[in-house]
Amino acid sequence: MISFFTQTQQGVLAALFFVLGIVVGRIANLWSIALTKPNATETNSETSAAVDREHASPLNAGVRKLRPGAVEIATGLLFAGYVIAYLRYHCQELAEVRPDEFWLYGRILFQLVLISLLVAATATDLRDFVIPDQITLPGTLLGLAGATFSGQLQMVHFWVDWNQEIPGIAGPYIPEWLDPHQHWHGFAWSLAGGLCGAGLTWLVRFSSSRILGREALGLGDVTLMGMIGTFVGWQPTIFVFLIAPLCGLAMILPLRLFWKRSYLPYGPFLAGATVAVLFSWKWLWLSSRLVFGDPRSLGLLGVGALVTFLALLGALRLYQAKVPAVGANGD
Repeated sequence: MISFFTQTQQGVLAALFFVLGIVVGRIANLWSIALTKPNATETNSETSAAVDREHASPLNAGVRKLRPGAVEIATGLLFAGYVIAYLRYHCQELAEVRPDEFWLYGRILFQLVLISLLVAATATDLRDFVIPDQITLPGTLLGLAGATFSGQLQMVHFWVDWNQEIPGIAGPYIPEWLDPHQHWHGFAWSLAGGLCGAGLTWLVRFSSSRILGREALGLGDVTLMGMIGTFVGWQPTIFVFLIAPLCGLAMILPLRLFWKRSYLPYGPFLAGATVAVLFSWKWLWLSSRLVFGDPRSLGLLGVGALVTFLALLGALRLYQAKVPAVGANGD
């Protein structure tokens, strides 16, 4: 059991995972650089839409290289922080999700793979406004395969309705077929998460082209959300979708002040929102689980997500209006 570890042991484990994260971050960084070398992205899907070649300008030439060691240190901190949140604070512990002890710990490895893929995707998006298919498509297959093979890696079941709970008499409604068919259940929740993530992002991509006059998201963002969904399921994916615009809104002003570019990649916001959900899933679910058993409430949640994202798009439009077009003044 997770409680077996003392705080000292957890600290040592966190230090080990910090070192592991540095190593993985180095590999992810080198991989992302290799994927975005000249001509390396010709066969990749368009991502953060709109590259309109502004990353090739002199103004942006200085930001194509991330600070040395930044990716590695960030990955180490993410690995260590995640292990502490999972083991000490039980950030994903739910009453209705009781995997075998092996898969309870196996979920750590499964989600660290996701974090590693997010690091690589974020590095490429920040550096070159691209999220290569070589990251998202294998990642999607890994998510589906891991979920199907284990049948017990879900953060929450494919369907659970807490509105039917009768305290002291009956728990939440969970479809009877889930327990005797764990591998099919794993496939179902992973596939549903992938379809939810890719579908919602594609819808927003379509809407943004009407609001901004160009696509604010690209196919790389769609495949990134699809990959994320296969690792976490459809309910956490909705939270990622909700939180990502808030991350964007929070970062627009600092980026406006220190990063004079008329375009901001959206992939890092999706990655940041995913990490936030991984670190806080228990509390997110406990505060909202009644919503996910009620189709009408889910519809209202979807509308809220869309309104939040439209607000972000409006803010981006203002941002673009304030930032001079790249190279317009000869810089």
